[in-house]
Amino acid sequence: MPTTSSASNPAARRSAFVLLGMSIAVGSVSFTLVQVALRELSPLALSCGRVVVSAVAFALVVLRQPGLRTPIRKEDRWKVLFCGFGGSALFHLLFNWGQHQVSIAVAAVIMAMYPVLTALGEVVFLRHRLRRLQVAGLMLSTLGCIAIGATSGGSDGSAPLWGALAVLAAAIVWAAVTVVTRGFHGRYDAWWLNTPGTIVGAVFILVVASPRLYEFGSLSVKGWLVVIWLGAASSAFIYYSLAKVMTVVSATTATSMSTVVTPLSVLVAWVWLGQPPTWFEAIGGAVVVAGVVLVTRQATEETEESETVTVPDVRSSI
Repeated sequence: MPTTSSASNPAARRSAFVLLGMSIAVGSVSFTLVQVALRELSPLALSCGRVVVSAVAFALVVLRQPGLRTPIRKEDRWKVLFCGFGGSALFHLLFNWGQHQVSIAVAAVIMAMYPVLTALGEVVFLRHRLRRLQVAGLMLSTLGCIAIGATSGGSDGSAPLWGALAVLAAAIVWAAVTVVTRGFHGRYDAWWLNTPGTIVGAVFILVVASPRLYEFGSLSVKGWLVVIWLGAASSAFIYYSLAKVMTVVSATTATSMSTVVTPLSVLVAWVWLGQPPTWFEAIGGAVVVAGVVLVTRQATEETEESETVTVPDVRSSI
């Protein structure tokens, strides 16, 4: 959790929300760019390109600024590795494989559970409290994403059950990375936090994707620019932004606001790819925005006792 001074500092909170807004804008374009990249690359090759580029971006930043590389506590080492590896190689491998085994609608509906999984993890493991208004907003934003996903179409894949489980595992991994990152209490710089695990993830995915690396030999200049953007901006910058933002606001607030990416992505696809949204998608987008407004209307306060939702501390029984 953030320190009291940073969490209560209006300037710090404004900066955090500006940074989160920038990451939302980048994420909104990413879905369309992925479709563009997949015209030339297989999902595995694209995942490999994104992870490797993001690892290079993280490495360049921390090499140019040695002061960011603060010593990692012994008890935090596996968590730091998990943040980078889980958020890069593991997430992309699970999601991209699963996405091609199920319909677009199923994948979107399952991934819409990510904010709920994050909130649950934050309450259970970080002992945070959520106000009922925030819980209602969380449910609204999730339902809005489900409504948009349910109208996205797409045919079922060849292994729908395993595909659905893979997408669910990807959502759980991303939520776990978010909660673990939040639990560091801002001890490590947001760039440095993601560097070790992302580099390990890049090496791992290079091995896994080695049969597909030949695809980059015929990749167009446009394709290379898209892959570089997806790795540097849509991956590295977004990872950094979320880690930085969560030193000031809760993971639940950050992830709930991030659901705005779903309706904005529909608008970007309309402008860029000529895919107009349906009325149902427009209504779903409005529901998402309404939910985000409720969640962010009043920040989570751990000291607030009235109208809160908590669960028993299960860690003592594990």
